[in-house]
Amino acid sequence: MDQLKQNIVNSFRLAKSDIIETKQDVISISRTQESIIGRLSELKTSQARMIEKIKALEKKAAKKKEKVIVRTNKKKTHKIFVAPKNGKIFHLSNCPFAQNIKPKNKITFKSKTKALNEGFKPCKCIK
Repeated sequence: MDQLKQNIVNSFRLAKSDIIETKQDVISISRTQESIIGRLSELKTSQARMIEKIKALEKKAAKKKEKVIVRTNKKKTHKIFVAPKNGKIFHLSNCPFAQNIKPKNKITFKSKTKALNEGFKPCKCIK
């Protein structure tokens, strides 16, 4: 009978030590979980800041693309500027390169500023 009591007491001691060990593991896991949640919160805040910075940079880039050249002419000259539809350079209408542009592909501008605002670059014939 004493042996049976001793076995029962030992079983309860082992169970108690297992419960204490499991409790310590749960506490450790809980601390790790809290640490992970804190880090995730930091990452979300960091992500929000990065998104704001990206939006600010996109706005700056958009502003640079919208660069508009506005000039006022002191003396009005009636020069006609031309460019090909698919080209990047505009010319004076009497420029040799302008005379090679086919009429169906020709775009005309009344001023140098309008051609610049459309994204064309001036030919060497334009001062």
